[in-house]
Amino acid sequence: MLLAALLASASLQLQPQAPGQASVSLCFEPAGAAIRYELLVTTQSPAGRSQSRQKGVAERNCPVHNSLRLPPGTRVEARLRWWVEGVEQVAVVREVGL
Repeated sequence: MLLAALLASASLQLQPQAPGQASVSLCFEPAGAAIRYELLVTTQSPAGRSQSRQKGVAERNCPVHNSLRLPPGTRVEARLRWWVEGVEQVAVVREVGL
């Protein structure tokens, strides 16, 4: 169990795209590890604040790939909590301004 937690890794990407757009992708290695995740995406814009949560078991290497359309001036934060065989790993946080 400890070995699986040491070998597992998470890659959380939050990148601006065209004006008013961003992409969020989440991948895990190695394939087949017992990985559970919770991804919270928070946006803060002149119009207000919103949150989106996705959680589940990673049944494939890259379980999340989302495109976001947001107004200019929006800040986006993606926060990942994840577990390998029930052992919580270090959280991963990414932030970008559009």
